[in-house]
Amino acid sequence: MQNILTIPAQGCTLGLTLWYTSVLPSLLPFFILSGLLIRTGAFRFLNRIFAPVLTRIFPVSSDGSYAILMGYLCGFPMGAKVIAELVAHQHISREEGSYLMVFCNNVSPAFFVNYICIAKLGFTKVPPILFCVFYGVPLLYGYIYGRFFYKAPVSSHNISGAVRSVHTGASLVIQKQASIHRIDFPMLDTCIMDSFTTITRLGGYIILFSIIAQMLTLFHLPVPLTAAIAALLEISSGTHALSALPLASTPMRTALVCAGASFGGLCTCAQIISVLSDTDLDLKPWITGRLLLPLLMFPAVLVLLSPGPVLPGCW
Repeated sequence: MQNILTIPAQGCTLGLTLWYTSVLPSLLPFFILSGLLIRTGAFRFLNRIFAPVLTRIFPVSSDGSYAILMGYLCGFPMGAKVIAELVAHQHISREEGSYLMVFCNNVSPAFFVNYICIAKLGFTKVPPILFCVFYGVPLLYGYIYGRFFYKAPVSSHNISGAVRSVHTGASLVIQKQASIHRIDFPMLDTCIMDSFTTITRLGGYIILFSIIAQMLTLFHLPVPLTAAIAALLEISSGTHALSALPLASTPMRTALVCAGASFGGLCTCAQIISVLSDTDLDLKPWITGRLLLPLLMFPAVLVLLSPGPVLPGCW
């Protein structure tokens, strides 16, 4: 009886600590900065570097390439947040936003290297092939999905009337000229309040799923089942549980952890849905991708790491 009363409190404390010490300081500045970049149009300066390459690989507009960049650099749920803002400010279409959701929500490189690879898998340095596979699988999935299942609009316009470039086939149809707006106090205030609202929502979901994960200890389930449920619920505790499984094969353990991380956990999914709550994006392609990515990630990591020459020198 005492455990039933104390364990939820422990889970709440763990979730609140994770949110306050990790999520809040790492994501809030990016939320505010990205909001300002999108509202002013200044994000297009970054696009001048990356868009010429990304628009030739993926069927996205120049503005849409910003979501790819932020989704892979900043991790969950920054990609969804950027996509939602780009759609809300009519920089990209609803259809393009739904397509970008398919592959632009991933673990950040910092979390993958420092927490997953070094802290939990015990690598002294991350094998380059592991890094490439972990981020290459969703990119490849996005490329294949875009090539065979997504049809980009021939052209579209943003709210200011500036024409966006849209990549169809192998050619860039239109080169957009973007206008830059000055930052004023109402804009800054809106960005700050919107960012705090979003980060508070994320904190609520983190606390909720931390309580659920902590409640698992009441049932004394087999260790593999507990690890699987933890990975299904939340990425941090799931990574810890999967990496602690008594598996003799390092490639097998690495493949399991990477597969779990590619899914992200129901907590991350809830955060992303919350971020997208004010949009009308079609989430079916994203849900399908969340389910398929672990199935693709596991064999890819297992096959490429199984020969063994990469791993011994990395421990």
